[in-house]
Amino acid sequence: MDYLGDDKKLENLDKENWDFIEISKINDKIIKELIDNLKLDLSDEFFISFESLLKLGNKAESAIKSVINEIDDSHKFKKEIFNFLLNSIKAHEIKNPLILKLYHPDFTVRARAIKQIEKNKDLKYLEFILPLINDPDDSCRWAVINLLISLNQIKNPKIFKKLKNHINFESNLIIRKKLKEITKDI
Repeated sequence: MDYLGDDKKLENLDKENWDFIEISKINDKIIKELIDNLKLDLSDEFFISFESLLKLGNKAESAIKSVINEIDDSHKFKKEIFNFLLNSIKAHEIKNPLILKLYHPDFTVRARAIKQIEKNKDLKYLEFILPLINDPDDSCRWAVINLLISLNQIKNPKIFKKLKNHINFESNLIIRKKLKEITKDI
């Protein structure tokens, strides 16, 4: 099966806008690019790379192991993401399927997962939810803020600081206004 189209060579992928490649054609260079996308801030590429590495499974395991050893403790969130991937690959199952939904490429799936966690009042996902305040999609950022309010997490010093710092970077005026409101009285 040729996902690359007519006469396209694998080495030309850097120059092409591609969506699908046969797993057998995935090489170390592509795996490294996927891993590098996870080292960056949240973006569409981040979410696609997260899902892709999970689908690659054992083929990406050694590269994920090596990156975990390289990440220092100041990047706890990134380390947790790579550990989640590695543990899921080793176990051949997803033990926390809501995390998979929190980092799904489709923003509607992410927003619904946040709302489900809010509905369940499940704080065990908080370390995975908090970084989503930087989600590229407004509705996900809005859902994160509502969850934090609903679960009385705004007064948590770590969360308060994250939200207060985010005000200056928030592009959506409505979300920025909400952040100012919830952080002004604390």
